Amino acid sequence: MYSGPMSRPPKPICGVDFGTSNSVVALLGADERPRFAEFSLLGAATRSFRSLLFFDLEEQHHRKPLQFEAGPGGIEAYLEAYGEGRLIQSFKTHLTSESLGRTQIGPHTEDLDGLVAHFLRRLFDRAEESLGQPIERAVFGRPVRFAGAKASADDQRAEQRLRGAAAAAGVREVHVELEPIAAAYHYESGLERDELALIADFGAGTTDFCVMRIGPSRRDREDRGADVLATGGVGVAGDNLDAALIQHVVAPKLGKGSCYREFGRTHVIPNSYYNKLSRWHQLSFLRGDRTRKDLERLQQHADEPEAIAALIEIIEDNQGFHLHKSIEQLKIGLSQGEHSDFRYAHGDLEIVSKVARADFEAWIAEDVESVTDCLDATLAAAGLRPKDVARVFMTGGTAFVPCVRERFASRFGRDKLSSGDELSSIASGLAARGGRLSRR
Repeated sequence: MYSGPMSRPPKPICGVDFGTSNSVVALLGADERPRFAEFSLLGAATRSFRSLLFFDLEEQHHRKPLQFEAGPGGIEAYLEAYGEGRLIQSFKTHLTSESLGRTQIGPHTEDLDGLVAHFLRRLFDRAEESLGQPIERAVFGRPVRFAGAKASADDQRAEQRLRGAAAAAGVREVHVELEPIAAAYHYESGLERDELALIADFGAGTTDFCVMRIGPSRRDREDRGADVLATGGVGVAGDNLDAALIQHVVAPKLGKGSCYREFGRTHVIPNSYYNKLSRWHQLSFLRGDRTRKDLERLQQHADEPEAIAALIEIIEDNQGFHLHKSIEQLKIGLSQGEHSDFRYAHGDLEIVSKVARADFEAWIAEDVESVTDCLDATLAAAGLRPKDVARVFMTGGTAFVPCVRERFASRFGRDKLSSGDELSSIASGLAARGGRLSRR
């Protein structure tokens, strides 16, 4: 007997961790374990899809679509072009901005929403190839407080922009979950008994906290709202630590603090160039005729003209990516030892410096204090004291910075601290959430 057309099963709901520095996509498998999209970077497999776009300006033409590469493909194209072109990173950091205008890419202009949509579409194309599933339904992570947000309206605007970009990239059903709650779902998947846990998610742009009741008796509930006792977030994270190292280790070699003489007066080289150099998402804004002419004028009158020439070279040769990799290696070294060497070379420019962990900790003391204040406020909002928390799960690279970890150890005890899955925990938890939503 014919009973009408057969309905197709709904497409699964993917977890999408759209991060400031890296993005990860995961899908809950039949065995209730996440499957991660994998990509190729310089011949090696990786789960990380770097949150960047690269535009070869020679490939841009009037009346033709914008040409670009993203993620690992963007890194490879950037390296192949020896830095010539336009590299744009950390779009997520700008989502709260109301003043950001359009940017020029060859004959084209593009706004932030368009850039994010381009990036997500390429991310989904590559993830679909890896997972063998179209990405039409997705759970996106978002921080408790977006970078740059000063009020709840800023967070709402940023989330709406993220939703709009996802829809423009082809996702027809968009869900959003707080990133620390997603990390809690990931941590919960390995538990054999219930716990009251504090989750600390250290990203590149924000640090987020969640106090939540988790465990086997709770993980299959559709509504977990009552399990979340408090959340908190602050716009201080890994990028701030990078900025401190750039300001104190790199910028002085590029003229920071030095002077120039003009019209009989002595002036300090403006800090604005070094502030943008310190923030990966702002570095591309230094590339332009006006900035180059200003720096060339300063170079002519500078006490250290060779340092300003080096700054011009780094900007013009689009060296932000390489500089960032050198800073990453320095941070890792300072997490492992009392001293570490910073090494960066480009053409005739070479910067080598021995950095002490004690100095690094002094440079980031204010940032660490901001993170600690947010942690304490989140606990207070939950009506808890540190001794009430059974486990602290810390995810993200900053969790391994000794002075940060020591703040947590002093409050909760070192034996309560656990870490892991720095790059994939959020996407894993989002995939678990997507699996529950799919069963509704």
